Amino acid sequence: MERLVERTGLARTTLREHLALLERDGLVRREHRRNGPGRPALLYRLTRKGDERFPSEERELLGDLIRYLKLEGKQHLLHAFFESFWNKRAARARELMQAAQSRMADQDRDGSMEPEIKVLTDLLEDEGFMPEIRHDKENGTVIVRECNCPFKSVIRETSLPCRLETGFYEKLFGQKVTRTAFIPDGDDACSYRIVLNDPVNTATER
Repeated sequence: MERLVERTGLARTTLREHLALLERDGLVRREHRRNGPGRPALLYRLTRKGDERFPSEERELLGDLIRYLKLEGKQHLLHAFFESFWNKRAARARELMQAAQSRMADQDRDGSMEPEIKVLTDLLEDEGFMPEIRHDKENGTVIVRECNCPFKSVIRETSLPCRLETGFYEKLFGQKVTRTAFIPDGDDACSYRIVLNDPVNTATER
């Protein structure tokens, strides 16, 4: 905060108001860092959503790399990379969701999946998916809507991320997952329906 005051010349209260709005919109996140005795320092970092507001050549470079590998007949490397990437995402998300579940294990949750859904929502928000997640206890389903695709430049070159995403949710929930809406088909979101208490065998994708 001291550095922001020095660089901007704005008052602390004004800066706090601006940062609160940015945090509300998912553009920055707060972190506390302890560097010794006393109160920990308060740091603000851009989220992935915030970082996307700034011009970058990375997306174009990634698109060029994907096209190059395809032209060179290295599609197997692309598939191996995205398999590894999605597996790492799933492992990280599963670990965080299980930790949230363990923290609530001693409480009467009445079938609620709120802790796990909160973790998944935060993770997808940080990745830029603009998620909407709803747990319908009556029907025993979880509906995930991704209102933004942060991989647009990749999808223009390969559909691998889309083909692997259903498996991502199957790994997280261990349940049957069906994609019910698809942004490349003209829908306003990519939507997934997870049927709880229905262990995954096969999933029908649209």
